[in-house]
Amino acid sequence: MSHATMLEHIKADLDRVDAESLLSIQEIIDRSLRKVSALSDKAKTAHTGRSTSSRQPMKFVGENLLPEEYQRLSLDDRGELQWRLKTQNRAWLQESFSKLDAAWLIVVDGKIIASGRSLKDRPMQPQVLEVCRRTGKFPFVFINDKFVTIEENVSPWHATNQIDDHYPTLPITVSSFDGAVEVVGDFDTGATHTFVDYDLLASRNLIRYEDGDYSEASFHLSRRYSYIGKFLRIALSTESGQTHTLNTWVHCVPRWHASPFIAINPKRVALIGRDILLKLKPKVLLDFEQCQTEIMASGKTRQTRKSIVGRKKRTSRRRR
Repeated sequence: MSHATMLEHIKADLDRVDAESLLSIQEIIDRSLRKVSALSDKAKTAHTGRSTSSRQPMKFVGENLLPEEYQRLSLDDRGELQWRLKTQNRAWLQESFSKLDAAWLIVVDGKIIASGRSLKDRPMQPQVLEVCRRTGKFPFVFINDKFVTIEENVSPWHATNQIDDHYPTLPITVSSFDGAVEVVGDFDTGATHTFVDYDLLASRNLIRYEDGDYSEASFHLSRRYSYIGKFLRIALSTESGQTHTLNTWVHCVPRWHASPFIAINPKRVALIGRDILLKLKPKVLLDFEQCQTEIMASGKTRQTRKSIVGRKKRTSRRRR
């Protein structure tokens, strides 16, 4: 079999492989190439007595689209494009993120033109459009997956698909200039960020397609998903009517009902991460006896603390 024919057969086989299996195959190939390179270096060193560890720098694989070409892509197509780019440039991205200690990168023509160490300052739509105007191309924006991890009012908790299992909830209000919607999301302190059903927010006119929107791809529960960051207003209300609000990034997930976010709770519409809580600093009571969440008023929190201190003192006296 000729070399060209063999390559055609391999390509045909790979076209039938799903994305997760393809990623595993790529990892095996990467490990094999590293071993071959190491063995080659050892052989050359043994022959010449000199080390040949220096290697050619890796290159980014992929061409930026024209702005109008990218804007014609559907949300699904954007997610597929981002996933393909992350897969074929995984080693390059890992090296670049590590070298720059970066949370995000902007890539045009295979070169990093901007980066940042926090997702708080990730590029917004106007900045993306400015890059389009300056370069004539839609930039690739890559998010470091290490910064987007998911470890796995009185609000009743959500039953999951497991017997006698409930997921703690947190009620929030999501709003933009065009309206607001109340969402009871599952509360997960293992999630660094908050994820919401893209189509739900779009159906309420809270978000809409914008020219500078860019898609990102990641994994949850070993399954791939894509998301688009939107800057929205989040509000938490206590039982006494106090309201905590902030403007922050929300990860909006297209095709939510086909995503891994509903694997445990099919009725879930949002996963509330710790980012919102760390910024708003509310007092949250998780009542495992009643299976409900309560966002407490500050006055009630002080009363609860006094009650706990009082009980500790009485217990201490009895022990003496």
